[in-house]
Amino acid sequence: MTQMNANNLSPAHAAADRARRPRGLWRAASLLAVVLAATQLQGCFILALGAVGTTAYVATDRRTAGSILEDNTIQLKADNRISTALGGYANVRAVSYNQQVLLVGQVPTEADKLKAAEVVQGVPNVKAVLNEIDVGPVADLNRSATDTLITTKVRARLIDAHDIFGNAFKVTTSNSVVYLMGIVTQREADRAVEIARDTTGVSKVVTMFNIISEQQLQQIQNPQKTNAPPPEPRGNNPA
Repeated sequence: MTQMNANNLSPAHAAADRARRPRGLWRAASLLAVVLAATQLQGCFILALGAVGTTAYVATDRRTAGSILEDNTIQLKADNRISTALGGYANVRAVSYNQQVLLVGQVPTEADKLKAAEVVQGVPNVKAVLNEIDVGPVADLNRSATDTLITTKVRARLIDAHDIFGNAFKVTTSNSVVYLMGIVTQREADRAVEIARDTTGVSKVVTMFNIISEQQLQQIQNPQKTNAPPPEPRGNNPA
């Protein structure tokens, strides 16, 4: 791949270079926004965050321990490959759940967007890639903070819902679009989409679910019984 330097940048890459310099400040501010936003949410959610540690989270995750480890490995490899392929002119995040990878963020050109998906598809054990990267300037402070706040709100509402298990869902937001991932029944999927759609600030909901039957859900919740067959990938659908 052609090596780029500061004297040989296209206008799009130059703009991206200027935009990315204060990114560390934006991310720090976004983190602060999460903390401030969370304090405005219901007290039961705040208590849940404080009480549930990593071990408890793994125990309630519907993925196997091996699948969780594999997802963490995929995310690390995907981020490294994207960074190597696109350099510092892209702001792309890879989110892996059950070996399905969601790509969100911003890149300067359409070619960069396609390249990001290509290198991630080559990561071992990746089953599917949903490329939702935006072509354009890196998100500014307000955009990043708004997305973080939306994610926090949706997670809180899923956890507060009495008819579904909120921890079964992975929530990501980019440019006000909410992405839902998880191993869930169709009933749970429909309810989660309804909750996300009704959350203030959400412009669209996109799903990337592994749909299982109610019987399979019971087998996951009761491992003493015969193991259910692994769920097949199903999703990549705007909801």
